[in-house]
Amino acid sequence: MEIVMSKYYPDISHYHPVRNWEKVKNNCPFLIAKATQGTSYIDATLYTNIRECEKRGIPYWLYAFLNRGDEIEQTKFLVEVCKDRVEKYFVGYVLDVESGNTEDGVENALNYLRRQRHKMMLYTMYSEYRMYERIIRHRPKSCAWWEARYGLNNGRYDSRYSTHKGVDLQQFTSKGICPGIPGNVDLNRITGQGKKEKWFRDSGKRN
Repeated sequence: MEIVMSKYYPDISHYHPVRNWEKVKNNCPFLIAKATQGTSYIDATLYTNIRECEKRGIPYWLYAFLNRGDEIEQTKFLVEVCKDRVEKYFVGYVLDVESGNTEDGVENALNYLRRQRHKMMLYTMYSEYRMYERIIRHRPKSCAWWEARYGLNNGRYDSRYSTHKGVDLQQFTSKGICPGIPGNVDLNRITGQGKKEKWFRDSGKRN
């Protein structure tokens, strides 16, 4: 069964630059944006995204796409790039795990992020659940689980393609449409299995 979304939860990078920030503010309760990849690459839209989110009061998350190997160094790079630029509306950091990263590498990276005392998200692929099951099950309460499962990948969420039990946020398409962002964009849905929208919006360091 296909379900029409009433709110938009996009994740973006330089491939999906925002063109109308007021539309994003009015339609997206929070934004997830790429910050870094590896230990030297900074997304071309990162600083603009931070500035515009802060200017308009849009809660935002920043993620590192983790290449395979040296995951903890990549995570340190993410924090170093972002920590002096983020302000009031920053919510937390995300680790994007989809490059065949080792279990130990991901666990070490997640533990490093935990010490930063911000909220966190761990992004994994539906097909790779078994690779990271232990880490997912023992993740701290301050860490949401974000899983990619597309199904037909036609821009709409289809309840026939559900996530694993316990997923907080599902990336259900890479061909979505979002006000203020031209072209196809990744869209997500809050599953209702765990953390609610308020958790994804509330900024500030955790206790």
